[in-house]
Amino acid sequence: MVVRLADYLKRVGLISGAIFIVLFIVVAVRLTPIMNMDTAITAAFGKWNFTFGDIFMNTISFLGSTVATLIYAAIGFALLYISGLRIPALWVALTYGSGMGVAFVIKQIVSRARPLGHISDGFSFPSGHALGTFMIITMAFIIVIPNLPTLKMQSWMGFGLITLGLLVMESRLYLQDHYLTDVVAGASFGIAWVVLTTWLYDKYADVLRQRFAFFEYDEI
Repeated sequence: MVVRLADYLKRVGLISGAIFIVLFIVVAVRLTPIMNMDTAITAAFGKWNFTFGDIFMNTISFLGSTVATLIYAAIGFALLYISGLRIPALWVALTYGSGMGVAFVIKQIVSRARPLGHISDGFSFPSGHALGTFMIITMAFIIVIPNLPTLKMQSWMGFGLITLGLLVMESRLYLQDHYLTDVVAGASFGIAWVVLTTWLYDKYADVLRQRFAFFEYDEI
């Protein structure tokens, strides 16, 4: 099976889902101590601005933007599709699209204003940059990293992807576009959502292949 959920990812997904639920409740009810902490942390990041940092963090932020993560998902979809892995390709597209869609609805429900001095539009919770980045990273941990030829390559790629994800989270604080709870919630939701759709894939991918002739001979 191409799309396979390792046991450790199941645990990470459950923990991530729990973290997101807690943060959703805390932010939705505007729990004062957490709101004050968020404001203080974002303000502290704002005091560290310098020219190279501005350039670097803007670049990192773009690498985690919706445009960039959509491109990553499209590339993944295309590579899987042309390799004859149409069901896994469909999983990539549906996972990314549905995750971003659900996050948009959550943004409207929570309706949290962005920090003062922000440059992005829309509501703040959860961070779309963190969400999209960690969905892509988690999908890579599921379908790319396990297929690398050596443990060393798997470790280095995993380390690199996690580092990029953490930098994207930091960039959103540095640029004053989000609070800490926004980026942690976005990353947590992204991981949990991919783990959820992978669990559903494991249950229903073969059903899709059996019921639709188009997918009859596809690998799952």
